Amino acid sequence: MRFSGFVIISFSALIFSACGGSKKNAKSQAVLPGNWQATPIVIDGDNKDWPSPYPNYDSKGKVAYATSNDLNYIYITMETGDELTQMKVLKGGMTVSVDTGGKKNLDFNINYPLENDNMELDLPQTMDGQKDAAVQFGRQLGQRVRKSMELANQFTLDGFSGCSGGYMINQSVPCGVKLRAHINEYKELVWEVAIPVRSLYNKESLNLADAGKPISVCFSIKGLKAPKTKSVENANGGMNQSMGAGGSGRNAAMGGGMGGSRGRTSNPLDHLYTSTKTWKQFSLVVQP
Repeated sequence: MRFSGFVIISFSALIFSACGGSKKNAKSQAVLPGNWQATPIVIDGDNKDWPSPYPNYDSKGKVAYATSNDLNYIYITMETGDELTQMKVLKGGMTVSVDTGGKKNLDFNINYPLENDNMELDLPQTMDGQKDAAVQFGRQLGQRVRKSMELANQFTLDGFSGCSGGYMINQSVPCGVKLRAHINEYKELVWEVAIPVRSLYNKESLNLADAGKPISVCFSIKGLKAPKTKSVENANGGMNQSMGAGGSGRNAAMGGGMGGSRGRTSNPLDHLYTSTKTWKQFSLVVQP
């Protein structure tokens, strides 16, 4: 393990909390068309290389995502403008799993950001429809998200031949996986990875025989542990008014920020305690 710092997590715990699945639990799903990547994606945590808005959206997880491939790489990205989801990702961690058989098995797992037990998250005891309290909480949450993103500098890989283990985010890994995440100018958390074909299929590049083959990707976000007593009561007033105006920039088309049109609930903080798994099955595209 190459960790230096505050996080050391066993792989068994990471996999257990990931997308999960087994052959007996795998269910068939519609295979979405793949996307040929004519120009390689630059993995820098910036979504300028991806379509706007992202073509896929999970309203429960409050994440948008996209995939593509060229002959040598599989590209995967996720973005969310919802600050509660961002905090959940940064504190509870996120696992992205790949099944090259197109089902829901834990063949390859990328754990980033890692769970951060040292991150303090002070939730308000009550808002009772008080807009000022909601505004203050939203401001503090945004600051905490940005700071936590800066500190998220470690990741682990599991299932990849020759490079299963822990690494620093700026470190080159033997299997060639390239990974970054960043909070962009629109206050969206952008996550992206380039996975070499050789690390998934044991060959240097795809060929025409691979065209149309299914591959599955899952984004698993772990819900935070709920407090013993209810932290927020009657929060649908001030919280939804101050933080439910929707997103900005690229994210506006996806339902926007906390409490937006896609995710209004009587208690917006409930989303923090909900684990979500977002599966997508798509087909490989091969062009000469």
